[in-house]
Amino acid sequence: MKKIGFIGLGIMGSRMAKRLINAGYELTVYNRTVEKTYALINLGAQLATNPRHLAERSDVIITMVSNDDALREVTEGESGAFAGDARPDATFIDCGTISVKTTKYLARQAEDWGFNWLDAPVLGGPAAAEAGELPFVVGGPQNVLKLNMDILNTLGKRIIWMGKNGMGQAAKIVHNLACGISLAAFSEAIALGEEFDLTRKQVLETLLSGGVTSPLLKAKAPKFEQGDFEPAFALAMMGKDLTLAQEAAERFLLSLPVLSAVKKLYDLAKARGLGAQDSSAIIKLYEEGGNL
Repeated sequence: MKKIGFIGLGIMGSRMAKRLINAGYELTVYNRTVEKTYALINLGAQLATNPRHLAERSDVIITMVSNDDALREVTEGESGAFAGDARPDATFIDCGTISVKTTKYLARQAEDWGFNWLDAPVLGGPAAAEAGELPFVVGGPQNVLKLNMDILNTLGKRIIWMGKNGMGQAAKIVHNLACGISLAAFSEAIALGEEFDLTRKQVLETLLSGGVTSPLLKAKAPKFEQGDFEPAFALAMMGKDLTLAQEAAERFLLSLPVLSAVKKLYDLAKARGLGAQDSSAIIKLYEEGGNL
């Protein structure tokens, strides 16, 4: 079996890495906060002191980090995965949400070093990661994808090839644009319903029974109803992804007024200290009242 290195062991990465260990892969892990590696080491993973060390012992390097700067640091930084003696034809699979521009740049850098690159961001949350049911949208050479389907099939149930490098990230940004807008729309529907003296449960039952029901609403309805905003996907991360969408729209000279309005709400929510809570905590802006 392939030897796998995994960089980034947050809410999603830790669950994905655990599935790989349970499937029998030899796994080496690295995380900036070393304490997050301990549970996986207890399951049999090996600890790397830095991304360079990890890459030198891996056939495939999976990254699940928060943003462009973090990804560039773990790949082309001084102790990055590109810097050492990684194996020829090693494959990098980036599963985070990163700008298309940075993805294309790193794919070119990887090629210059003799490596393969797939952008394969995930569409699901922690429950799907734990169950091995993550959808992936993938950009990169189709032959490289085929060679790594065993790994992706261990982690997910639907792998959709989008085209060349960057196209997986493009699809993910479009997806999260729709998700961010939807969460704000659900919040506004709940706020208006409560002004009509409908209970929150009644509003949610209505939405779940009608044409706007979706996997997203089904996943977030308990959080809306119970007010439990333990993060599955943090509000700050949603705001970051909406920024990626807004920057892309500006480059295309594309007017997206709904995105612009919703992005301001997420910026406001983050400014009010909600960034570390789940993205569905956007509803708290409406609970607090006032002019938004």
